[in-house]
Amino acid sequence: MTMQDMLNDLLANVVLMHTDDKLMLGHMQSDWTGLAPILEEDIAASAMSQDDLSHAMILMEWLSEKYGLDVDSIGFRRRAEDYRCCDLATVPDNFDWSVSLVRRWLLATFSSIGIDRLATTDDASLSARCRRIQDEQAIQLKYLSAWMVRLGSGTDESRERMQTALELLTPEAGMMFEPPDATLSDKDACCSDRDDVFQQWIEIVSPTLRDAGLTTTFELPDRQATGGRRGIHAAHFIEQLEEMTEVIGTDADASW
Repeated sequence: MTMQDMLNDLLANVVLMHTDDKLMLGHMQSDWTGLAPILEEDIAASAMSQDDLSHAMILMEWLSEKYGLDVDSIGFRRRAEDYRCCDLATVPDNFDWSVSLVRRWLLATFSSIGIDRLATTDDASLSARCRRIQDEQAIQLKYLSAWMVRLGSGTDESRERMQTALELLTPEAGMMFEPPDATLSDKDACCSDRDDVFQQWIEIVSPTLRDAGLTTTFELPDRQATGGRRGIHAAHFIEQLEEMTEVIGTDADASW
């Protein structure tokens, strides 16, 4: 099979959606190693980056086996338009910890739902791989949610910074739910039922926002709105992709 066979498969597109979110977020978050505000968060941020990259690897190994493709080719040799991550994953945080935290929390909540759903697929290998990821993903979400509440309900400064970060990222959040393939119906491929996933996501994030004293309104964009899930990426994605693939671009024999 070819790379195009993978990109034409509906379930593969759903898997790539979560794979690429984790791949790009793990790459972005690794920039914080040694720079987080306190030691606890430095260690945790680095650990979560490693988790996201390992989760991406686990899912890419399934794609590799199914389509007979090299893992490094899937991760690093696709064209920019063949990546299925949402733009939220690569929004620059400019080393603002509040932006970094809110972004991770929003995406971790979405990933938890998606991985849980993929764990129920009929494909035994894929479901087993997702079950391996579930516990670590749940730990991430619990940890990030606790920090959302801790900072949102903390000092005036911490609450203001968290609210500002939330308002910055809210417009990007709806595009997490963009179907990764235009031919996916609302009931296809186990986790593309957009309205149900969005409602489930809202039910998870709302209590955390309430406990944190933070407010925003999330909305689903029009189903026809096109973004990163269908390969139409913002400039900041292109910049991060070029950085991430710099080594393999200069050394064809480099591997993960």
